[in-house]
Amino acid sequence: MVLGGGLAARCCLQLLQGQGYSASQGAETPSRRALSILVSQSTQKLLVDVFKSQDLFVGLPRIRQRVVAWASREAATLPHEAVVISESALLDRLSSRLGAARSTEPETHSGWTILTSQSADVPTLGAARNFGVRTARVHPVDLAPTAEPETCWVESTPQGWLFLLTMGPGAGSLLSVGGPANELLEKSRLIAGKIQHLDPVAAEIPAYPRILDEPCAPGWVACGSAAVAFDPLCGEGAGNATREAILACAAVIAILAGESTPDVLNEYAMRLRLGFLRHLENCREFYTQDSPTDFWREELQQIDRGLAWIRTQLTTAGPPKFRLTDFTLERTTTRP
Repeated sequence: MVLGGGLAARCCLQLLQGQGYSASQGAETPSRRALSILVSQSTQKLLVDVFKSQDLFVGLPRIRQRVVAWASREAATLPHEAVVISESALLDRLSSRLGAARSTEPETHSGWTILTSQSADVPTLGAARNFGVRTARVHPVDLAPTAEPETCWVESTPQGWLFLLTMGPGAGSLLSVGGPANELLEKSRLIAGKIQHLDPVAAEIPAYPRILDEPCAPGWVACGSAAVAFDPLCGEGAGNATREAILACAAVIAILAGESTPDVLNEYAMRLRLGFLRHLENCREFYTQDSPTDFWREELQQIDRGLAWIRTQLTTAGPPKFRLTDFTLERTTTRP
């Protein structure tokens, strides 16, 4: 059974059905469905492989460059290949590619549940580690005529950071973290000049790293937002959710095929934690400022606290026993 209604849930349904398993889908979480997301070229290829649909991203607005003004450094323009789509539109596209024989009944022959969303009401989910308290505010904006098309902009300010995304001709979406957008824009060197009009806040979302103490146990595996949340500054949410869904399904299918449950679950937890470690290490590079204010010092402390905790968890992980080939976990060590 798959619980949750987001991207990870759609991927799990597709992957399980592709292996001949039936699965039900839990309730949607509509509060974030209107948010616009960037889907990188690598994630597009991964989703095309999962859903076996070459036209999955045809006709969407594209981002071809990223402009970054960080700390006191001059703005740098970098090539970027991504598409822009609302979460609801992406989920609709994925749902239309799911198998026609999709089951609406809970999967009964395996006894395993994959949890993909924080909203999934399942008592087995334990405590989570939160490394921060900050939220991100999302504003629709009208872009200034001078704003370059097919571009996104990232900028740090003394009290937070801003991310501006073009949505098409004259339209954009602004993410502000650390304070109200109008306050951060007052200190902006780059993004303020790209905005002609700022609409009211459309959504507020958590913007800090989070991970379950235990992301799996006999009978269930957590992935997606049920297991891990990433800082939007460094984490490409669509890619992370897709990769976690692939790993979760591969783990469950390996156990159903006869692999050792403890070995597979240990491997799954280790891989999730290693991914979280890499994310925190990337975050630390951005949160280390040359002229830190209270905001940046406090956030860096949270990142360092997360790094200390996750490294402790990994000290007892042991070497990997499996490799992920395509969508399958294959054992690389001899079973005792």
